Amino acid sequence: MTYPRPSKALRAFLLSLRPGDAVAGVVSGIENFGVFVDLDGAPEASVGFLPPPELSWRWISSCHEAVSLGQRVSAEVLALDIEGRGQAVLSLVARQENPWLVWSGRVGSVVSGRVTKLVPFGAFVGLDDGIEGLLHSSELSAAEPDRDVRIGDVMTARIAAVDPSMRRIRLSLT
Repeated sequence: MTYPRPSKALRAFLLSLRPGDAVAGVVSGIENFGVFVDLDGAPEASVGFLPPPELSWRWISSCHEAVSLGQRVSAEVLALDIEGRGQAVLSLVARQENPWLVWSGRVGSVVSGRVTKLVPFGAFVGLDDGIEGLLHSSELSAAEPDRDVRIGDVMTARIAAVDPSMRRIRLSLT
C-alpha cells in the first residue's frame, strides 16, 4: 500500500527525532490496531503511533484498557517511518520498569493471588497490577482446573519460573 508523501514540515519534524528519544503528546485516536498520538511540536495530527504491545506490560484485550482519548502520555521513539506513513512508532512500556524482570528475581518465593481465568491447561492467578502467573493443570489434583479452583478464589503458590522475554510466570503449588 502506498501512502501520500509526508509534507516537508512533517519530514523535518520526524528527521529531528531519533530512536530512544523521549516524546510527549495527547492521545487523539484509539483503534483495535493501536493508538494515535498528537506529538508536542508536530506540524500535523496523529504523528505518533503506539502498537498494542507497547501500551502496557500487562495483558490487555483492548487499547481502551491502557489509555483514553485526550490523555497526556510520555513515550519513547522506537522507529521512524518518514517515507511511508509519516509517523513515529512509540512505546509507553520502554519508559517503565519491566515487571517481568522484577518478578524473575522472585523465583522460589511464595505468593498469594486471586484466580482470574480458568483454561483447559490450568488456572491464571493475578499476582500484581495485571501480571498473571499460570498454575498448570498438572499441578492440580483433577484433570479439569475448574474442579479444584474457581474464578475469584484466593490461593498461595510458589513462583517456579519466569520467562521475561515471553512475559510468562509459571506457578506451582506450595
